[in-house]
Amino acid sequence: MSELHVRANVSASKDAQSWGLPGVLDYFEHQRRSPSDVYPSESLFLDALLTEGLSILDVGCAMGGFAGIIGKKLQSFNYTGIDINPAMIARARERNPEREFLQVGETDFAALGERHFDLVLCLGILHLNERWEELIAASWARAARYLLLDLRETHLPTLVDRSVSYFKMDFGSAADVAHAQTTLPYNIINSGDALRILQERCTGNGRITRYGYTHAIAGSAVSPIQEVMMSTYCIERKHG
Repeated sequence: MSELHVRANVSASKDAQSWGLPGVLDYFEHQRRSPSDVYPSESLFLDALLTEGLSILDVGCAMGGFAGIIGKKLQSFNYTGIDINPAMIARARERNPEREFLQVGETDFAALGERHFDLVLCLGILHLNERWEELIAASWARAARYLLLDLRETHLPTLVDRSVSYFKMDFGSAADVAHAQTTLPYNIINSGDALRILQERCTGNGRITRYGYTHAIAGSAVSPIQEVMMSTYCIERKHG
């Protein structure tokens, strides 16, 4: 294994562990649990895509909040949540015993076997992941019909340098110094680059639709870019 791959694996392992910090777990106990926690750009697509009997894969599911959110909209659906952090998966299983949750590698979804899903969700994680392009490809590979994902975008050049654009894992709690010192990348992608990368990584797509709105960067983010486009994309697989 090359030195580059060793460094990448070490970085991925540390990033995975950061999602299990006590303050992070406490945060997700109360966030992304109800329809009011869904962003407008997400709701636009979910309202159109959610139909009875749907099979859904939630990539980066945290504590499975979307299982409950979708459960308020549908009577019958098949939900599977995957996450890289074992503590998140353990709590997701406790909160949603009727649903399936699996721990996976950062871009390795082998635990799913050969399964594909009508709708794959990859929300709230790509802008915090060094291997975000590979994660898009891995998620798309499991999508039988639709992939719903979000990016933080800009008209400026793409910024994926975590030394200057990063997210502190205190989630805005200035008093928590230990969590603030644990950081993830905060990726901000040029809109033109974003579309090109989605075309490259989502081969065989029939249509790509985007909805977004401008917003200040997250309170826990540090970046020379202070305003981003909160963009949600729906990528539809081409059939026939």
